[in-house]
Amino acid sequence: MHKKYIFVDFDGTIIDHGTNSIPESTKEAIKLLQKNGHEVILTTGRGPALFYGVDKLLNIDSYIASNGRYVVHKGEVLYNRYIDGNIVNELTELAYKNKIDIAFSSATDYVLNSRFTDTSNNFSDVFHLEYPKVKHNYHLDNEIHQITLFYNESDYKTKFVELFPTLHFNFSNHYGLDVNEKGGLKEIGIQIFEEKLGIKNEDTIAIGDGHNDISMVKYANIGISMGNGVEELKKAADIITDDVDKDGFFNVFKKLNLI
Repeated sequence: MHKKYIFVDFDGTIIDHGTNSIPESTKEAIKLLQKNGHEVILTTGRGPALFYGVDKLLNIDSYIASNGRYVVHKGEVLYNRYIDGNIVNELTELAYKNKIDIAFSSATDYVLNSRFTDTSNNFSDVFHLEYPKVKHNYHLDNEIHQITLFYNESDYKTKFVELFPTLHFNFSNHYGLDVNEKGGLKEIGIQIFEEKLGIKNEDTIAIGDGHNDISMVKYANIGISMGNGVEELKKAADIITDDVDKDGFFNVFKKLNLI
């Protein structure tokens, strides 16, 4: 069987947030994919600090983190793209002035710049994340791959988007937005794998459920939406499988004859 590279979203794809666990069928599917010689790569908006050992649990040693900004293959960093420090400073100062909390994701940490409100806690609760510690001005001494802007008002475009034309803003959940430099999302990581490892696009498969999965699902040779995926992703996907809690991950790879 020809080796496939399978780029797998985290939240809502392998993690069922209804139970805050990985379905047993998903664990079995990943184990069988690996046994059959395929490579499974975690592909997520989370930074590495938010994996909580899931990568080790699933015996996965390659990942695309922070929406394509930090790419690692078997322990080797293939790509490390961080937001321009001046832009980070400007956005941080604006948010702080308006008493809007933000968090920074680096290669090693996920920390808050401030805690004016409980919005960051609400954001964490959706994904069952630990509440981040406050490390004010962390960005001054660290490279930032991604900012989380804890803001959900309709004026976010005039308040932030129009002021920062080099940045991409994408709602991760109702309580906040992922902020990255423009130029693509998770598909950047797939492109890096192709370039660095000589992978052909015909051997790529991507599966996810959210808005930040749309571009990678379109880019991969086979793009899959979970049944619980957002409608925009379903329209972009080649295949729509069942929900995460209805063995959707296992079922689709069984259908593709990869397990």
